[in-house]
Amino acid sequence: MGSNCFSYTSAGARGLMISTMLAALMSSLTSIFNSSSTIFTMDIWRRIRKQASETELLIVGRVFVLLLVIISVVWIPIVEAAQNSQLFHYIQSVTSFLAPPVCAVYILAITCKRVNEQGAFWGLMVGLIVGMIRFIWEFSYTVPSCASQLPDPRPAIISKVHYLHFGIILFVISCAVTIVVSYATQPIAKKH
Repeated sequence: MGSNCFSYTSAGARGLMISTMLAALMSSLTSIFNSSSTIFTMDIWRRIRKQASETELLIVGRVFVLLLVIISVVWIPIVEAAQNSQLFHYIQSVTSFLAPPVCAVYILAITCKRVNEQGAFWGLMVGLIVGMIRFIWEFSYTVPSCASQLPDPRPAIISKVHYLHFGIILFVISCAVTIVVSYATQPIAKKH
């Protein structure tokens, strides 16, 4: 007997479970691709080509989705090679490099009336740049195995600072930049 749940179900139930999981996966992917395409087409392409027709926007959106699919497929071996197939840790580390600036700006916008657009923009930019530098830097080194007797070749900022701790550091950096820039620039008008 197998040790998974599929050994206790009939062939029809297994097929139903697999088709349900695939449908959920396809739904999530199409939502992400559709949203990304819409954001690119309406927020970026329309600013580049102000006179773009509806047909052109439709074609640009479809080409952008195709580009996203190609990037996603090419990214799979990179993820597997970089993280030894530990997908959960990979997703968490990427989130800890990109989410803290957004979270910092969101929380400060709600709790601090002095935060303005310039502060939020620069807090996001500095946070995302620092996060992307750490992301690229971390994935350019391979993690040595536990059995290896060789010294860890990675810099101390990568080998000694866990990605979750780095997320906290990045949050603090983003908060500091947002507050400093907000106080160094004009406050938001009272009418807002």
